[in-house]
This record gives sequence, structure tokens and C-alpha cells, in this order.
Amino acid sequence: MDENNSSFRHGERAAKLSVIVLLALSVSKGIVALFSGSVALLADSVHSFADIFSSVAVWVGMKLIQKKPSERFPYGYYRAETFALLIVSVTIIASGGLILKEAIDKLSEPGEILFPILVLIVAALSGLSSHYLGRNKRRVGSAIGSQSLVSEGQHSGVDVYASLLVFIGVFFSSLGFPIAEVLAGLAIGAYVIKVGIGFGKDAIFALMDVSLSPDRVTEIKRLAEGVQGIVGVHELRFRKSGPVAFGEMHIDVQKDLPLEKAHQISSEVEERIRKQFKDIESITIHMGVSHKKKIKIGIPILEDKGLESDASLHFGSAPFFAFIEVEGGQIKNVYVKVNEEAKLARKKGITVAHFLTNEKVDVVIAGSLGEGPFHVLRDSLIEIYHLPESVQIGEVIHLINQNMLDKMTSPVEMHERENDALE
Repeated sequence: MDENNSSFRHGERAAKLSVIVLLALSVSKGIVALFSGSVALLADSVHSFADIFSSVAVWVGMKLIQKKPSERFPYGYYRAETFALLIVSVTIIASGGLILKEAIDKLSEPGEILFPILVLIVAALSGLSSHYLGRNKRRVGSAIGSQSLVSEGQHSGVDVYASLLVFIGVFFSSLGFPIAEVLAGLAIGAYVIKVGIGFGKDAIFALMDVSLSPDRVTEIKRLAEGVQGIVGVHELRFRKSGPVAFGEMHIDVQKDLPLEKAHQISSEVEERIRKQFKDIESITIHMGVSHKKKIKIGIPILEDKGLESDASLHFGSAPFFAFIEVEGGQIKNVYVKVNEEAKLARKKGITVAHFLTNEKVDVVIAGSLGEGPFHVLRDSLIEIYHLPESVQIGEVIHLINQNMLDKMTSPVEMHERENDALE
């Protein structure tokens, strides 16, 4: 929040500077327009005067959103910025209407412009000032995620073209084509109204809780799905609130997941998303248990005979591993891989555990499991079941479908199994 406030203060200063410069421009253009009789410059002056109210609205909006959330406004005052954008759009449309009216009134009788050189100088200075203000507001607005400041910057960019039209119109008017200056006024007015309607549309959509762009929501879902332990991501809802966004999503995790691990997963999801998208203020994550329709099971085996292969009670030194994909209790696919790690002299169990993790198995069935590989598999959220005896893997699938295998909740070394058998 403090980091956001620091950014919003930059936005406040940019809006404040805009008010001061626009006030000076509006007064100077208005005075010169009245003395010269230039309808285009008068239209531009009216436009600049309306811009003052727009910049004041943005300035006030920037100031309000720096206030901390309160009991009555628990989500903060961010929408003050959206209201500012709405005021900006209304004033822009109104100024465009005034410009059009003035130009239409002069259309039938375009008058001569007095002091055309002075008008040209003022129009040129106005264009340069608008260019500087536009760049500054767009830069600061993009940096802090303020749509109203970015819109104000774009509006100032429009002012550059407005001043250019004034310059061209007055120039041709001084050459004996007075209608050119009136046509410039008409063009400025029409374009200003078009810009104002666009800004108004953005503000109304934001006030109606419009979602973020589909591309951003897709990227957010992809980031969440990349967190280990998440089985599914759905019901993503994100809404804009001024320069920030709020969101919520549902994530599914495997059943029997420890509460501490579930909280860790939730925190990692939020951290990844907020690191990628700085304008997301907070995310509410709802967590549910997934019942996966399709699971992959890894079983150590003695030989490659498909479903008739005998399971091995030795985890790290088993010559092969069978991988069985089961959906709805039915076997959909079986494939076997050689256990290259069985040749290792040390830490073969841990290496095999990483091999199974890379195969993206959901379940491992083993006769014995040392402490190292047990924790590697558990930390990867892989379920581990006891293999009671060496049987064919087809029978193993039957046992797990009938819930007849016990979960392994702690490491079981082979010598412990042998001692249990002797007792």
C-alpha cells in the first residue's frame, strides 16, 4: 500500500503540473482569440479550459486513492480515479460540443483574422506544451497503472493535433482562404467528442466491474496452474477498481493435503501473480479438493511383461518401472521404462524419486522406501501406498481401485519389512 501511495503521489504531481500549464495556455489563447477573431483558436481555448477541469478531477482522484482503506471503504478509494476518468470524458465531450457550435456559427460567414502571426505563435507554443504534458502524463500514468492519467495524457496528445489544425487553418486563412480556419475548428470539435466518448466508455465499464482482458486472465490461470500441487484452476474473476485490480479464483488440490502445505500453495499462487501483474492489489483464493478422473501410477517391476509384470519390493534397485494411466477405474495406457538409476552406488532411491517426479506420477506403490525418497515424493505431493507382496501389476491396480492398499505415512526400509515378517 505504501509503495502504491508513493507512485500515486507522482501521478498527483503530474496532474497538478498539468492544471497550472493548462490554465496559462487557456487564458493566453482566449485573449489572443478574442482580439484576433480566430474561431479555431477560440475553440482550442475552450477545449483547454475544459481540460483544466479534467486535470483537476484527475488530481483529486489521485489524492483520494492515497487514503488508506477504512471500515466503510474496506477496498480503499481506488474508484475515485474511475470517477475522475468519467468527469474527464464528460468535460471533453462538452468542450467538443462548444467547439462545434462556434465553428458552425462561423461557417456561413468566416471572418478575417487579425494579427495572424501572433495566433500562429500561440498555436505553436500550445502544441509544444501539450506534447510535453501528454508525454509526461502517459509516462507517469503507465508507471503507476492510472487509466485516468494515461487518458489525460492521450487527451493532451490530441491537443497537439488540435493546435496543429489551428496553425494550418490560420495559415491558409491568412493566405486568403478564411474557410480553412473554420473547417479546422469543426475537425477539432468532432475529434474531441470522439475521444471523450471513448474515455467515457472505459470509465463506465470499470464502474460496472468489467473483467480484465481475456489474455491477462488466461496468463493468470497459467501462472496458477504452474504451482506444484494444484490440480485445477477455475472460476477466475478479476475486476478493475481505478488503477488497481481485485480478483478471486478457485483452485483444486489433492485430497488429504496437510493444511500447512495448502496454505503454502495458496501463498505461492498469489505471490506469482502479483509479481507478474503489479496492478493487482489482492486475490482471494478459494481452495477445494479435487477428485482427479485420470491418474498416473508408478510401480517398480522385475521384468517388462506389461500388466503381467511382477512388482518389485525393492524401490531403488528395481530394473524397470511400469507407468499405468487409469481413468474412472479403467486402465487407459501402460508403458515401461528402464530404471537407469538402479546401477548407481549411492543415493539411487532419491534419484529414482526424482525420476518419478519428472514422469509426473500421481501415485507410487512401493514395498519399501527410505527416508530420502519418501520425502522427495511427499514434497512433490505424490501419494505413496504400501505394496504388501510381490504380485502382478494388474492385481495391484485392482487392489488400489478397491481401496485395499494402505497409505505409506512414514519411510519403511526393507529390513523393517523382513523383521515384521519374522515376527
